[in-house]
Amino acid sequence: MASSKKEVEFIPTLRKQLPPTKYMGREEDEDIYAWYITEDEYLRLNKLFGRDFQETALGATVVSGLPTPCNGCGKYTEFIDWVWTALRRGVHSREFMFKALKESRQGMENSHDVYCSECGLLTACRSTNNAEGGKENIHLAGSLRRSSYQPIQPRSIGSKVKTESDHVVVWGKWWLDNNGSIVRH
Repeated sequence: MASSKKEVEFIPTLRKQLPPTKYMGREEDEDIYAWYITEDEYLRLNKLFGRDFQETALGATVVSGLPTPCNGCGKYTEFIDWVWTALRRGVHSREFMFKALKESRQGMENSHDVYCSECGLLTACRSTNNAEGGKENIHLAGSLRRSSYQPIQPRSIGSKVKTESDHVVVWGKWWLDNNGSIVRH
């Protein structure tokens, strides 16, 4: 029987370099970094959400540890991999996630099995105590039940990273190029 559910496609990139990051400090004995969203990732997020990701005003995500390369395709882990995994596994809808990002909300559990949005292999990012199964690829992982969203306050070091002038990130006016340098148009 054919499924009426639309398949979330793999999202390829030609960029396979370490994304720009910034050390933010230590929290609960972990090194915390801002992972900046490059223009290439921004364009892929637009495709994934089907709308302009700029509306979220999210220029970086705050994560424990540095991005690591995928053992399958070599792409470094990026924010898009969390979004892609949640969509692919049916955890949240595009609309729900976009609204949550726009409103700076995050869930209670931030440790999830994260799969590469380019090839589908499990990344180094894993759920706590292997709670989500730890399957080696997205095809074996299958769906997860939709969570009942419980909003919490953003982490003390912030869920969004502002620019030095503390303005909202605007693609086309301020952005990081694919090497992490500020681009001014």
